[in-house]
Amino acid sequence: MRSFQKFTLLTVFFVYLVIFAGGLVRVTGAGLGCPDWPKCFGRWIPPTSIDQLPPDIDPAQFNITLAWIEYTNRLVGMIVGILIAAAAIWAILRFRKYKRIVRGTIAAAILVAFQGWYGSVVVSSELNQTIVTVHYFLAILIAGIMIFVYAQVYALQNREQSHPQIPPDIRWWSLGLFLLASVQLFLGTQIRSTVEQLAQNYPLLSGTERLVQVGIVNHIHLALGLTLAAAIWVFGLRIRKNLDIIPSLLKFGAAGAAILAAIQIILGLVFIVFGLVSLAQLFHLCIASIIMGLLIMILSSTFKMKEN
Repeated sequence: MRSFQKFTLLTVFFVYLVIFAGGLVRVTGAGLGCPDWPKCFGRWIPPTSIDQLPPDIDPAQFNITLAWIEYTNRLVGMIVGILIAAAAIWAILRFRKYKRIVRGTIAAAILVAFQGWYGSVVVSSELNQTIVTVHYFLAILIAGIMIFVYAQVYALQNREQSHPQIPPDIRWWSLGLFLLASVQLFLGTQIRSTVEQLAQNYPLLSGTERLVQVGIVNHIHLALGLTLAAAIWVFGLRIRKNLDIIPSLLKFGAAGAAILAAIQIILGLVFIVFGLVSLAQLFHLCIASIIMGLLIMILSSTFKMKEN
């Protein structure tokens, strides 16, 4: 049981690693660093010089840095696929009576297979904004499912199969924070898509000017972000008043989300003062993804562990 718990946590780590790699691809503009799929310039290992390019490839398309950034993203994605497939097989063989664990890992395995194919759609669409956004949300969904599985295994391992002592308002808070964060994440992707479109159409606009052009959605995103951060902190204080009866995983999730929410506020101030700094954008995206994962962990910790 403990080995599977550790393996599930390792899988979650790699899912977030591929989200980070995907974010790096996006901020560096490496999405078409490999213009074909699944190969890269017709090779299973990207070329290291122009001399290695196939004759039908325009050398102007080749950038060794962008090619290897995109290739690394694909490689980490492949590792994630192998890990989740292994988790699903492990769950089927050893945890068949725990339906949530089995169904969760199988669902994640199906989604990661679909995500692998969908990567080819992203490339063939030449980074269509809507398709890229769906690609990102699929990654978040896969991460969320594996976090749910981890929470269930953790509860089983630590004999926290049921938590009747959890105050009802904690469950409602958990659900409310998750829904609020989902809306915030959606708005963030819409702003990012708009900003990238503006960058293509008006390359001379500064990062600050692009944010201004986004308009009301950016203001809503900012206000909702402050609201979410405040709600997470209030939730953390609510948890502290009931430390003795709150599951340990829920405590960890609340503390982690509170810290990361504070960091997100700081990054938001960076955007306001300095405009869209690429490195700050990358961490803003990744931290938002992790906060969502922690909120899923919190919500999952309120579920009773059962065998059906």
